Amino acid sequence: MTEELKYDPKSKLVIKNAMFDFLYAPLEKSTHKRLKTLIIKNSLLHGNNQHWVSYRGTEYAINPDSKRPRPMNRLKPDLMALMNEYLEDLVQINTVERPYVLGFINQTLNASSSLQDYLKIFPESMHKPLKHFIDTCGSRVGKLDPEMVATIQQRNQIPIELMKKRMVLNLLI
Repeated sequence: MTEELKYDPKSKLVIKNAMFDFLYAPLEKSTHKRLKTLIIKNSLLHGNNQHWVSYRGTEYAINPDSKRPRPMNRLKPDLMALMNEYLEDLVQINTVERPYVLGFINQTLNASSSLQDYLKIFPESMHKPLKHFIDTCGSRVGKLDPEMVATIQQRNQIPIELMKKRMVLNLLI
C-alpha cells in the first residue's frame, strides 16, 4: 500500500474487510457456538447424533457441508424459545447493526484516502486493525480538516455507537 490509498481500491477493500472481521469474527464464532449447542441438545433429546435440525421450514447445521440426514430431526418444543431468541438476535444484527456499521465504514473510506483520517473518525476501539496498516504502509499524513472529521462523526453517531457496543459485547463473548 502507498501513503495514499486513493488509486488503490484493493487496499480500501482490505481495510474494510479487516475492520469488519475485527468487529464481527468474535460474534460469528459465538453465534456458531450457540447454534451448535442448540443442535446438540436437540439431538440428545431425540436420542441420536444428528448435526442438523429443521425448524419452521429451515434447516440448520453445525457444518453445512456435512451429509444431510434423512429423516432430519425437528426442533423439540423445549428448545423453541432458545432458537427463537437466537434467530431474533441474528435478525437484529443482520438487518440493523451490520448495515449501519458497514455503511459508516464505506462512507469513511470514501471520504478520505488517509489512514490517519480513519484514526480520527473511527472510535478508538477500532484502531487496532488500522494501526496494522499504518505500520505496514507508513501513512502519517491526514487529509481531512477537523471540521470535516467532526461532520462525518456527527452524521454517524448511530453506527459509531453500534461499533463501540459491538466491541464491548465482543469482550463478553
